[in-house]
Amino acid sequence: MVFCAYCGKSFTRKEHLERHIPSHTNVKPHRCSACQLSFARRDLLQRHHSTYHEARDPMEPLPGGVPTVAGRTPIACLNCAQAKTGCDKRVPCARCADKNLECQARFARRSSKAALRAAQASAAMSSSHNPVTLPPQASPTQASTVNPAFMDIDQAAVKQDPPIKASMSPDTNGNGITIDPRIQQHESPAKKNSPANSQMSADDFPSPHPRVEVLDEFLHLGNDFMSQEPNYQDMFWSDYPLEIDMYTNNLPLPQADVPMPTFAELSDISSNSEHMSSSRGSIHTRSTSIMSTGEFESAIKSVDMTLNTPTDAMIPEFEVVIAAEAGWPLARCNPPIFSGTCPRTAIVHLECLEQKSRHEGTWNALEQHLEQVDWDASDLASVIPMSCRTRDKMLAITQTFLHKALEIHRGGVNNPNKVYSSPRLLSFLVLPPSKILEYFLRSYVRNLSFFFSLVTAGCVDPNEMLQNNQAAALLVLLMIAQGASAVPTAEARALSAGLIETCRISLFDIIEKDIEMCADPTALRCALLFMLLGAWSGDKWLMDIAMGQRGMYLSMLKHAGMFESQPSMIPSFNSSTNTELQWRSWLHRESQNRLVYNFVMVDQELSLFHDAAPMLSTSELCAPLPGPELLWMSANADQWVAAVQSIYGCTTNVNPQLLTTPSLTPSLYDLFQDLLNDSLARRQATLTPHQLRLLLHPLQSCLHHITQMLFCFSDLGARRLGSRPVIKSSFETRRDEIQGLLQKWYELTINYYKANPTCAISKTNLVLYHLISLNAITNFPEIERLARREGFDGSYWELSLRHKRCVFQREEAVFHCGQVYRLLRSMPRDRRPSWWSTGIYRATLILWTDGISRLDPNFQKRDESGNPVAIDQVTPEDPALIAYLWNGDGVPVLTNQRDGTTASLEKPGEVLEYAVKTLEDGISTRLSDGIKRKLVVLGNNWQADVLAGAATSIQASTTLC
Repeated sequence: MVFCAYCGKSFTRKEHLERHIPSHTNVKPHRCSACQLSFARRDLLQRHHSTYHEARDPMEPLPGGVPTVAGRTPIACLNCAQAKTGCDKRVPCARCADKNLECQARFARRSSKAALRAAQASAAMSSSHNPVTLPPQASPTQASTVNPAFMDIDQAAVKQDPPIKASMSPDTNGNGITIDPRIQQHESPAKKNSPANSQMSADDFPSPHPRVEVLDEFLHLGNDFMSQEPNYQDMFWSDYPLEIDMYTNNLPLPQADVPMPTFAELSDISSNSEHMSSSRGSIHTRSTSIMSTGEFESAIKSVDMTLNTPTDAMIPEFEVVIAAEAGWPLARCNPPIFSGTCPRTAIVHLECLEQKSRHEGTWNALEQHLEQVDWDASDLASVIPMSCRTRDKMLAITQTFLHKALEIHRGGVNNPNKVYSSPRLLSFLVLPPSKILEYFLRSYVRNLSFFFSLVTAGCVDPNEMLQNNQAAALLVLLMIAQGASAVPTAEARALSAGLIETCRISLFDIIEKDIEMCADPTALRCALLFMLLGAWSGDKWLMDIAMGQRGMYLSMLKHAGMFESQPSMIPSFNSSTNTELQWRSWLHRESQNRLVYNFVMVDQELSLFHDAAPMLSTSELCAPLPGPELLWMSANADQWVAAVQSIYGCTTNVNPQLLTTPSLTPSLYDLFQDLLNDSLARRQATLTPHQLRLLLHPLQSCLHHITQMLFCFSDLGARRLGSRPVIKSSFETRRDEIQGLLQKWYELTINYYKANPTCAISKTNLVLYHLISLNAITNFPEIERLARREGFDGSYWELSLRHKRCVFQREEAVFHCGQVYRLLRSMPRDRRPSWWSTGIYRATLILWTDGISRLDPNFQKRDESGNPVAIDQVTPEDPALIAYLWNGDGVPVLTNQRDGTTASLEKPGEVLEYAVKTLEDGISTRLSDGIKRKLVVLGNNWQADVLAGAATSIQASTTLC
């Protein structure tokens, strides 16, 4: 039994599978050498040639090597028929020639109509004694009379091919007939000879190897699936050897600026190139492939695709990905580039996944990484082992999704002139072993512990999930991508980036084909995971798309009615209650509520780090908050009933009005009203870290709108008027009120944190609190504009003026930045949130701005004397920190964890160096590596300018004197 890698359909014989494969690929490997028409089946080629071209001697082979004897159709030779194996029906056939056997041709009992017509035409021509002359090219009128459903016209091949008479005649060296290279691949390896120019279809896929030799390797069907071993050496360019292996361990540290070659015509590429193929981009993007550069215009400078390894701790990265970092929607401390000039990276990730997953030993590094992982009981119990059938089905589905993504990015959709560089677009991949996939799923469960769990009973069962629709399969692949994104290896990074882009395209396609999927909880879970993965992927285009589609997915959630208020989530039992049905109903409603509030958390995170307003309004979030984790983790109805009774008591014969009161099942809207009315203390005993985190969403939303209005007022205008405008004073009063609400929230959270000091969710909440508080006393967009030197003349006087617009309260800002460092460094390396490096970046840039501004000799500084205060090590209750915050006593410093050395805040270079070392101590991700590079570039950009600014300032002071 063999299976199709695209749809999973089963076949009893491999010949049937070969005949079925072109229905997915639309590949037509049988080409007529007279007019360059392509056909999906050999018999259609025979009928076409005998009908539309000059007939030959019936004994002479037709194109494709199929002889007809006396009007009879050839079949497998005697030896191949006895061995029950494939035969190319030549005399002798390839198998008999390889084994030195006597090949005995056989023919079908019934004569084919095409062969009979050819014999009759030959007899008629011989009677008239007219010579046969083949035309040098096929005329357009001939091509137009053929049914287009069975063939393709290769316009490039029609223009470039030599006369047919010359191509069909034996050569002088006795090498036989020169046939189109894709037809010639049927011959034995000794006869293969790739021509200089590839022949490709102008309106469809190029013709791959007709024997589909690599199916055996990827479908695990045994060694007897194909008779010949694939020759991978024929798949590479011989004239342009490229070194793109990103997994080598001996990469040179200096960056090699070696641009990729740019090819004007795709026909100049060898037709057998697969791994090093040049990919054309779709109509809305330029191509930035692993194999080629942009091909829109010949004048565009080719993109350097070499790998960059600045430090030993960083994973090698493609130059095109590094170049696109300047276009990130966040961490914009250096001069940016915009989408119109930013290189495309999606095809790089897809081709990297396509290529590297097939290399032997690709996953060895991941297996070595797994041996060093400290497993605990909860991790081992979070994923059901994956069966072989599940993995095979996942492989087939992933293959379909990958092929669709590659087709789109290589110009196969919405492109009337699509041309492919490689005749082997039939792409295959190998997923990691089941053990590694299971580890990625465990990593997914562990890394998303900061959100409400969406995994019933805390256990992922991929075997059950893959039994559902395509959306469920997408969800499993996105889970694997999420888990792989947290593994610090190049192989895991390539797998994660490729799967994210593949699933993004398939998710949008699923929703487009069935609009009802907009309200499907599984599809919305896929959307949530994509937003998380894309926003923190470190890839410019995925980050942009995740931010752009955030509004679309939130609208889908709202239109599905998931924000609306619901009946009480507390069940009421009686003698006639079916506990199993009631548990299933509760699970369905609870999973939707958890999905809603996970979207709320993601909306708050993305808005904070992108300095944008949250898209969700608190007044519309009326859905009940998720229930206790004890109920959600129940594995069956009996455990759930016992948990309900232990939490709420016996609910039998209880007044239903008591169970439906909002105080027992509040929404976020109710919870925020209690905070505004100072009545949240009555819920303090039942408040969970997740609920406290949700309260930050409305607080951040209010603070953002207020600060945006305050940023619009000019200090210069206030000085001229002599007093502050009334409107500005009112907004400042509102800002102080929001800061008071933040202080109340902090007191509730710190009480919970002191009772549970190891709670990672509480630490994450505190980091978010400090970052939100920094937005109230700093203007971070203005800080980034100063870092980019926008509107900066290079003088110290300008630095002092900009500092007043960037940092409003220095001591408080230093305190919050130090606490961000302390809390993030106290978390385990593998338990930090995905955005932790962005939090380090924001705290660093604020301290750097303060330090760069204090280089001015005339800057008004507080007399800081006394003992150093390690702001990144002490808690807020430390007396030294309190004395600095209120009285300015002490000198704030940063402490290096490696050697205990300190970094002065008055030296901006030391602040940047401290941040880079802090990022290096964490797990390497594409996002953290990109931020390290940005900070290094920032330091280099300002190092020389500060010296020049000092000279300018001193000279100006001397002139004034």
